[in-house]
Amino acid sequence: MPTSVYEHLLAVQDLDLTLLQLRHKRGHHPIRTKIRETEAETDRNQLIADEIGMRRASLESQQSDLDDEVSRIGSRRSEIDAKLYDGSVVATKDLLALQDEAKMLRERQVSVEDDELEIMEQIERVDEELAPVQETIRSLVAAKTEYEVALAAALMEIDDEIDRLNEKRGPMAEAIPSDLLSDYDSLREDLGGVAVARLVGNTCDGCHMTMSAVAFDQIKRQPDDAVINCDQCGRILIR
Repeated sequence: MPTSVYEHLLAVQDLDLTLLQLRHKRGHHPIRTKIRETEAETDRNQLIADEIGMRRASLESQQSDLDDEVSRIGSRRSEIDAKLYDGSVVATKDLLALQDEAKMLRERQVSVEDDELEIMEQIERVDEELAPVQETIRSLVAAKTEYEVALAAALMEIDDEIDRLNEKRGPMAEAIPSDLLSDYDSLREDLGGVAVARLVGNTCDGCHMTMSAVAFDQIKRQPDDAVINCDQCGRILIR
């Protein structure tokens, strides 16, 4: 087989290796790592925010219960005031009982309102704790968006290069006999993309193994158009 055919095959292999590298780069682009790291950091901060949010919700629930209690106390005090001043209760014993209850309710209301104030202060402190975490999350989300835009641009550039090389490969592959090209395609899947190597002296430039004297002598006896393979790695050898 003419030497030019093997040179075409080597050129195709060079293109295929470049395409392999481009596809690997496409799937393992460093920006993808940045996106994953940003997502992980966002998730970590979101867990913190969720925990703080749960504490805030608990405080709000307590505040709501206290609000309800203040409302109930206020309603009851209004009822007592009405009875004390509308003349509907005349018995001294009953009047004293209502006054005692009114006093107790005033004291309870003061206590509850103090508790409410403490809860409000706790909520304020929780909000101060939550604010920087939420800001961090917003920054991370914005960063991820920027990374995604950059990745899309990088992948488009890689895809354009892949398309260009594939267009270039077509005519080059057509110059190679179909059976030889088929053997090459089959071998390169098993040999890390390098299916063709030069024979340098009696050494395969693919696996860098030295052939035995017997194997090398057999190769020298092959006609120039014979397809030969390395007896160590199986690569197609170019003499």
